[in-house]
Amino acid sequence: MSDLDSFLEDGGPRVIRKECSTALSPSRLPGLDLALNPYVQCSHACVYCYAPYIMRVPPLLWGTNVQAKVNITRLLSRELLRKKGVIGLGTVTDPYQPAEEEMNLTRKCLEEMVHASASVSILTKSDLVTRDIDLLLRMASAEVGISLNTSVDERAAIFEPGSPPPSRRLRAVRALVDSGIGTYVFLGPVIPTITDHDLDGLVNSLIETRVRSVMIDRLNLRPGMKERMASIMAERSPSTLDEFLSSVDDDRFYDDLIAFLKRSLTDGGIVVVDAF
Repeated sequence: MSDLDSFLEDGGPRVIRKECSTALSPSRLPGLDLALNPYVQCSHACVYCYAPYIMRVPPLLWGTNVQAKVNITRLLSRELLRKKGVIGLGTVTDPYQPAEEEMNLTRKCLEEMVHASASVSILTKSDLVTRDIDLLLRMASAEVGISLNTSVDERAAIFEPGSPPPSRRLRAVRALVDSGIGTYVFLGPVIPTITDHDLDGLVNSLIETRVRSVMIDRLNLRPGMKERMASIMAERSPSTLDEFLSSVDDDRFYDDLIAFLKRSLTDGGIVVVDAF
C-alpha cells in the first residue's frame, strides 16, 4: 500500500481553519477577471495535479493539510462592492472538495455573490456542486465546468483516488444542463491508458449528458510527475504500465487522440475547444 492510500484510508487530510487577508485576487486565466479560492490545497489527491507546482508545495504533501479560509465570506462581501468582473471560483483548489461538505465556505461565498449580482465561473471534479443549483440559478451569470478524463470509474481511481467517480460527475453534468445552468466539461488531462481506455463509452457518455461544449487539455508533465505516475500505475494497474510509458510523452499519441475526440464529439453536436 502506498503512502497516499494509507493517507486516504486514515480519513484523508487534516482541515486547518485559518484567516486570510483578501478574498478576491486578479486572475490571468482567459475569461476570468478575479479568482476566489475558499480553500488552500485539495484532498482529491490527483497524482497529476499542477497546483503544487503553482503554489510551490512538494507534490507528495499536497492535500495533506487543507486550509479553510474561515473569514473569506466576510472579506468577500466587502470586496464585491469595489471589485467587479467574472469571478473564477476554484482556480487553484477545488471549491467542492470533501472539506466543503462540513465547512460550506463555497456555498456561503455564492450567497454573497448572489446578493452582489456577481458573475461566476466554477470548475470542479465534484458532483457536490449540484447542491448549490438553487444559488447558481439566482446569479447574474453562472457557468459550471465539470472536470473528468474518462468515463470508467476504475480507471479514474488510479490517478484520482480522492475524487468522486466519473459516473457521479456525469450525472452532475446532466443535472446542471437540465437545470438550465451554462455547463461545460473540462476533458483533461488526457492520459494514456485512462482517457483512451474506452473512447466510445466516453464519447457516448458526454453526448448523453446533452452538454453543449467540451474543453480538451492534454497531460503536461512537470518535473518528477512521470515517475510518480509510473510508480502509481505499477502498483494499481501493472498490466497497463508499459503502454502508459510508451505514450505518456509522445506528442503523436495526444495529437491523434485529441483529433479523434474532436471529430466524434463534434459529430455528436458538441462544440469542442482547446484548453488555454
